[in-house]
Amino acid sequence: MMWILCMFDLPVRTKIEMRGATRFRNTLLDQGFMMKQFSVYIKPCKSLDVAKNAVKKLKNVIPPNGLVTFLYVTDKQYLMTDNFLGKNHEENEEKIREKNGQLILF
Repeated sequence: MMWILCMFDLPVRTKIEMRGATRFRNTLLDQGFMMKQFSVYIKPCKSLDVAKNAVKKLKNVIPPNGLVTFLYVTDKQYLMTDNFLGKNHEENEEKIREKNGQLILF
């Protein structure tokens, strides 16, 4: 089990740049990514090969002047993440995992 973390800074000074940024974010969602933070999206994958293939599909929609980083981590590494959520946070990590059929074992 692998996780892809997509972190990005995209220019949004012009209407064309805004459309490109929106297209990229929507494509991430269409490809099964979930928003972790405003410019950080995550996706669980069955293997590193599956994760790499998912990223190949996204290369074509990266806006020309954007900075996009894809980070691959194992499920075990991802489980070591510390999350601090405010009172009004709509969806927490456990709910995201439940949606994807993952169990957290302690």
